[in-house]
Formats: sequence, structure tokens, C-alpha cells
Amino acid sequence: NAIVTGGSNGIGKSVCKALVNAGANVFVLDVDEKNGLKTIKEIFTINKNSSFYKINVSQENEWKEFSNFLTKENKFIDILVNNAGIWLGKEIDNVTIEEYQKLISINLTGVFLGLKHITPFLINAGKISKYGSSVVNLSSVAGIVGSQLDPLYSMTKGGITTFTKSMAIYYGKKNYPIRINQVHPGIIETDMGAKVSNSRLIQNPNMTEDESNSAGILQTPLGRLGSADEVAKTILFLSSDESSFMTGSSLVVDGGLTAQ
Repeated sequence: NAIVTGGSNGIGKSVCKALVNAGANVFVLDVDEKNGLKTIKEIFTINKNSSFYKINVSQENEWKEFSNFLTKENKFIDILVNNAGIWLGKEIDNVTIEEYQKLISINLTGVFLGLKHITPFLINAGKISKYGSSVVNLSSVAGIVGSQLDPLYSMTKGGITTFTKSMAIYYGKKNYPIRINQVHPGIIETDMGAKVSNSRLIQNPNMTEDESNSAGILQTPLGRLGSADEVAKTILFLSSDESSFMTGSSLVVDGGLTAQ
């Protein structure tokens, strides 16, 4: 059984499909019910045991309700993918405190709450698995190097980068049968990728749309943007026993962007 937050769109949706294709039952968690149900409909052709659960990851009461549901249904959770996140992409002096709080509540608090409430289920599943349960956090290349367009996004993803390492130590010292790793996507062809390009246009008024789209490609040594499926395959690896001796590790999927 796997949980994927932000599973209705983009990378999250591709992760749900990859996990289902590999034999997992997936709980698709998202505030976007319309696209979440659409994702489940697509998944049903392969696995009818997957389901959508509407949740705002920044709200602890909603995590408590979901946790109670899992307890009532006697569910074990083998995999947690903390994927939900948002992009702000504004000049810092134009960011309101409300926008800032929303950004950190989803990108940071949502990950904390997911781990807080799902760890007991991961422990139970991990005890009966040879290599334990698996958590995969979505950081970003902006969690390794500074974002040119959104320092606050970098702040949240940098937090995820070190938090993942700290949690690997925490789980290890507690002797919890859980591995926790992270993925750092580069510029990916998703709705969020389009928002990044739009932020570049807003912050550079003399730039054309074509120039903005090309800028992301020019930053990438492979000369193209990545796909959500390429990130999902990496997350699938970290979710599986194929990565059995990895914890606190980072895998960068960025076409060489951070190699420069």
C-alpha cells in the first residue's frame, strides 16, 4: 500500500501510475478532487484497490481523519511519497505574509504532518518486510542550489533536503524499519514547470514567451526538459527493495542542471 500526496497532477500522478503498474495499491491524496478522481479512473484499468482521499496536507485535523480511516480499515502502509508542493515565483518584496505562510504550510508543514501521522503505519508494515518501509520526499534542484526565480521556494526545498537526512538518522536511532530518501527534480514538463516559465516572464518584462521556455532548456546540459515519468521511475526505485541499502540519500533528476 502506498500513499502519494499531491497525486492528482504532474509528477504525483505519474508516481501513482508507476506504483500501480509495479503492483501497489495507491491512496491518491490531494485537494484537487476532480483530477484526483480522474487519476483513479485511469488507475482502475490496472488496479481497482486504489482510491482517492481529499486532503489539505497543511491541515493536521485532516491528517488525523485520514489516519483514523487507515486504522479503522486496518491498513498497513509500505510507501509514503511526500510530493505535494506549490510554487510561488514572486519577487520577495511582493510576497504577502499570507502567501509565504501558504507556501511553507504545504511545502514544509505538509511533509512534517505526513511523517508524523503515517510513521506508525510504516513501522507496522516495515516489521513484516525484509527491507522495511520506504518514504520518498520531493525536494528539488532548488534544494541544492539557489533558485534564480523564487528564493522562498528554495528555502522550503532546502529544508526538505536536510530534514530528510535528519529523519534517516532519527529512524535509524529508533530502530524503526523505515528508509527515507529524496528526489531532486530539475525543470520538468508539468503545470508547475509552466508556472516557473511564467514567473521568468513576469520578472523579465522584455523576454518573450519563447525565450522564457528556451531559458529552461538552455540551463540543462541534456538540452531538453524532463518528463514527469522520468522522475516517477526514480521515485519507484527508491520506493522499492531495489534501493534496500539507501537511506538519507538524494537522487538528482535534472538533466545535468546542477552539475554546472
